[in-house]
Amino acid sequence: MKKFVMILAGFAMLGASVVGVLNKKDLENVIAELTGIKAQVTDVTAKLGEAEDKRDDSQEKETQAKDTRNQAAAAVAESEQKLKVVQRAVEEVTAELEKVEIEKKEIDLAIRKVFPDGNIKSSEDLQMNLAMLKDTLTAQQTKKTELNTQLGGAAQAKQVQVAKVKEEENFQMQRAQRLSLNGLVATVIAVNREWDFVMVNAGRAHGVAPDASLLVKRGNTRIARLRIVNLEDIVTVADIVDDSLVSGIEVQPGDKVIFENAQ
Repeated sequence: MKKFVMILAGFAMLGASVVGVLNKKDLENVIAELTGIKAQVTDVTAKLGEAEDKRDDSQEKETQAKDTRNQAAAAVAESEQKLKVVQRAVEEVTAELEKVEIEKKEIDLAIRKVFPDGNIKSSEDLQMNLAMLKDTLTAQQTKKTELNTQLGGAAQAKQVQVAKVKEEENFQMQRAQRLSLNGLVATVIAVNREWDFVMVNAGRAHGVAPDASLLVKRGNTRIARLRIVNLEDIVTVADIVDDSLVSGIEVQPGDKVIFENAQ
């Protein structure tokens, strides 16, 4: 039994040794695998660092490219502005040249009028012709001044004549109104016995003037004279002139009123 136990113990030790050898091989394999993984991690880390360096370098280059592009755009804008200034200057010079060309043509035309053959014989001839032209211009200006003076006098005379015509028209109109009163027959429409005034159904609208002389008639008989005290558009208020009323007769509504000596 003891021997059997010893044999079992031997087998156990042998198994343990075998297991130990196997476990050692597994451990070595695991260590080897870990070493490989560590090497891969180190390689990946290095590559990642290189990639980050490349990325940073790429971003820096992109920033530099943007700065270069902005500088180029600013330079282009400045160039365009300078080009506009140059174009304006060219336009101004062109306009000035055109003005000079026009003046030259005018001078040439004036010279051709003085020298039809186109030849200026001497400076004295030119001076003499210029003096003649100045004298002619002065004479024309003097004549223009005289004509303006005459025109002003004629305008004033015209205004005077117009004023006279208007005055004559007003006179004739007033005269026509006065003459029309000769044919106007008005009527007494009210009588105030206490204050001796009457109301007549004719007024300013009918051509009655404040200084008109009114006669009151009954039939063919003149019975009183009236003096205007208030003149309205269609009604006249008048006093009965003292001592003009025929004795024993009173002015009454319905009596006729005529206008005396309207000329």
